Amino acid sequence: MKKFIILIFFTLIIKAQAENKIIYGGFSYGSILPENTFTKYVHDRSNGQSEIDKLLFEASKKINNNSFKLSYELLNDGLSEKDQNVLVLALDDESIDFIAIEGDNLTRTDIILSFQVIFFNAKNNSLNASIPIEVSKVLNSSKPLSKNKIISELKNMYENEVMEYFLQLVNNFELKNKYNNRIGITKVIFEENAENFINQNTQKNDIFKKNKFAKNLSSLLSFNNNIAIVPYSQDRTSSTIMLKFENSTREIKLPNPDYHIHLTIRGFKNILFKEGNIDEQWIYGSYVKIKIFQPDLEKVYFDEKLKNGLNVEFSKRSTKNKDSFEWIFFIDSLKILFDNFSKQTVVIDKKWLKSASKNKKINKSFKELAKIYEKCK
Repeated sequence: MKKFIILIFFTLIIKAQAENKIIYGGFSYGSILPENTFTKYVHDRSNGQSEIDKLLFEASKKINNNSFKLSYELLNDGLSEKDQNVLVLALDDESIDFIAIEGDNLTRTDIILSFQVIFFNAKNNSLNASIPIEVSKVLNSSKPLSKNKIISELKNMYENEVMEYFLQLVNNFELKNKYNNRIGITKVIFEENAENFINQNTQKNDIFKKNKFAKNLSSLLSFNNNIAIVPYSQDRTSSTIMLKFENSTREIKLPNPDYHIHLTIRGFKNILFKEGNIDEQWIYGSYVKIKIFQPDLEKVYFDEKLKNGLNVEFSKRSTKNKDSFEWIFFIDSLKILFDNFSKQTVVIDKKWLKSASKNKKINKSFKELAKIYEKCK
């Protein structure tokens, strides 16, 4: 009889979780202005629903999550606070860059889309949970892509990769009414050598350079560990995120993370690894320091320097102007570093750790991090 009562108790808990109602809010722009994107052509509502509206609506019907039930009701001022929780997919950043490798008659185009899956309360405009997503695609062509080709590729990305990542993350994520612990990147630091190099290879008027590095790391941490991440704010003087939602702008209040991540970009370095008669192999190294701690308790859980090397092969004729295009390979190296770092709390890769760190006992630190991530779920 006692076992039967316990079974009923847990069944009621699961049912209560499943009935946690979330209103579907659709697509939104986050910290990026629509007019600064190519996405605006895919999200054109001049004739009704946009392509993104249709894709996201159909994808949302496939959400199968025991922690909430999606509702397609309209927001109503008469609803209680607990019934005003909204799910929005917000585009935070769109980056489309190309490099020309003249010797090989090759143009590489990189499309990077950064999103936040936002759960927020529309009654008090407070954030409940945020899951970062970064979707990227590399396109090789003999010449720079036309505007129409870029728009076509974007449509394809939204239809496939974006909706696939969205569904995978949302289906695997356990939404709670309240989180006892939260984690987020609160500071990005450029050491002098790194800052000089970054400034040489990026637009001088880009005031969100640090945001891009934070989003790279956040999206991989979230994806590989199934945790929500408090969005990074450029200088942490602002504790809000702007959403262009329901044809209006909402200022969503962000909670302060319990666990802070400080990301230091230490520098970049390349070396000639192997030279043949026709080709050359170069190693593109990225160097960072990652610190994870609780400021309230003054307790540090992780504070390590890490590095990663990416092997890239070029034809000799293309290396004459490699200074003009190799920045992208440093970024590739850095993203691989972030990906491997975030996976160590799932499965330890001793071979990678040996090449990435001088600390022979670093695997113990990752085991501690895994416990922290569990507290943030």
